Amino acid sequence: MSYRQPFRQTRLTPIGRRFRFLLSRLFSVRLQKSQQVGFVDTNGQRFKRIILRDSYLASRIEQALEAFGASDNVPGLVIRYEHEVWVDFVAGEVPTKPSHELAREVAQFYAQVYHRSAGEAPSAGSIWLARIRSDLQFLARVGVLSNAAAADIESAVERLTPAKFWLGFDYNDPVVKNFVRTDAGILCGIDVESLVEDQLIGLGVAKALSRWMEPYRATFFDAYNATGAPDFQHYLGFIEIAYLAAYTKLMFVERKWTNVEPARFDRFR
Repeated sequence: MSYRQPFRQTRLTPIGRRFRFLLSRLFSVRLQKSQQVGFVDTNGQRFKRIILRDSYLASRIEQALEAFGASDNVPGLVIRYEHEVWVDFVAGEVPTKPSHELAREVAQFYAQVYHRSAGEAPSAGSIWLARIRSDLQFLARVGVLSNAAAADIESAVERLTPAKFWLGFDYNDPVVKNFVRTDAGILCGIDVESLVEDQLIGLGVAKALSRWMEPYRATFFDAYNATGAPDFQHYLGFIEIAYLAAYTKLMFVERKWTNVEPARFDRFR
């Protein structure tokens, strides 16, 4: 059979969404992602194609995937060309809803991610402390948090900051739809933009807990702790504040008002 077969592309971004994005870019200041995603089929193979706004973003994805290395837990890199990235299509079952089983699988997934290139670093003078303070100050300046609330949470940060924390790879958008359970029974994180380097390990878990995994917190940590992966649970409160402050700021500038919930900070006051 000739390898010179046609390439067929299926776009995953609906035309209506692309049109709304164009209008928003022209007439709005709301921040929003601009990438387009599709499938390319040729010679009996399927690939995922991600088109980004510039080559820098594509290069960062390429570098993260190459540094992470071959793994059943993330799609393999096929090619990065200018401002787009092609990765292997991962066949399997997309989980339909949260469950104890899924929480255990996510624990195994994060154990694999956090085992790669993890290292401890002192917290004193860390950029992560500076980012938390900057995010809390922003939320106070724009009125999401009162000055008193921001001060209370900064005090909580001081109490919860460990002497050292783990840095390494993280998967920062662990919503249910961003996973696929392969035929081999392995959970794969298919959103390659979410695999990031030099992160505060545990931020992905904090987001999962905030978005869907809270009822399964004990199930997750029972499974995770049995793996021997980096232990961040004793300073999880610090990580959760770091995530929540950054996420709330992002939701504010994206004008996603239903996700701007000051009450989420109350338990840290």
